[in-house]
Amino acid sequence: MNPNENPGSPNKDKEPKLRAFFMRGLFFLFPIAVTIWLLRFVLDLADGWLGGGIRLVAHWLLPATWFTGEYAGWMEATYGLLSVFLLCFIFMAVGALASFRIGKQGLRLVDHVFIHIPGVNAIYRSVRKMMEAFGDGNATSFQRCVFLRFPGHHLTLGLVTKELKESGTGRKILAVFVPHGPNPTGGFTQYVPEEETIATDISIEDGLKLVVSMGVLSPGEFPRLNK
Repeated sequence: MNPNENPGSPNKDKEPKLRAFFMRGLFFLFPIAVTIWLLRFVLDLADGWLGGGIRLVAHWLLPATWFTGEYAGWMEATYGLLSVFLLCFIFMAVGALASFRIGKQGLRLVDHVFIHIPGVNAIYRSVRKMMEAFGDGNATSFQRCVFLRFPGHHLTLGLVTKELKESGTGRKILAVFVPHGPNPTGGFTQYVPEEETIATDISIEDGLKLVVSMGVLSPGEFPRLNK
C-alpha cells in the first residue's frame, strides 16, 4: 500500500456517488429516449407511406402562401401528424371491414396471396403469428401462466398456448411458450406434462409485464403457487 495514499480520500468517496448519479440518470432518461425514438419512428413510417398523398391534397386545397416562409415548418410537422391519424383511421377501417362477411373474405384473399409468394410467405407467416399472439386483446393464443422447473430447480415463467393429450396414455401435455425478456416476441416452446408445471394466479397481462420489465415489476410478495 502506498503510504501517501489516504484510504478515506475525497476522490475515492466521490467515485461511487458519481457512478450512482450516472445510473440514476440513465434509468430515468433511457425510457424517455426510447419513447421519443419510437414516436419518431412511427411518424417517419406514417409520413413515408401517406405523406406524399397528404402533401398533394394540401397543395391542391390550401393557398400557396401556406407552404412558404414561416408557415413551411409548421406544415411539415402537420404532415407527419396527419399521416399518423390517417394511418390509425385506416387500421380502424380495415378492422371494421373485417367484422363483416365480405370484408373477411377479402382479407382472406389477401392473406392467401401473401402466403403463396415464395420467400415472402415465411416472413408474412411469422409476423402474422406474432401479431395474433400479442396484438389482439381478445386472442386466445395464451391460455394461462405456469411455472416450469427449468433450468434445474429454478422457476421459469411460461405461457400455455395449447393443451394436448399423449397418445396411448391420455396424459395431458402442455405446449408452453417461454418468452425472453425484455422482448417477449422471442423465446422457445417446451412440451411439458401438466403435472411437471406449477399453476399460478398470475394473469397473462401481468405475466407479460414481468417478462418485459425483466422482473422489475414483480410484486412485493411472490404470487401464490397453486401446486
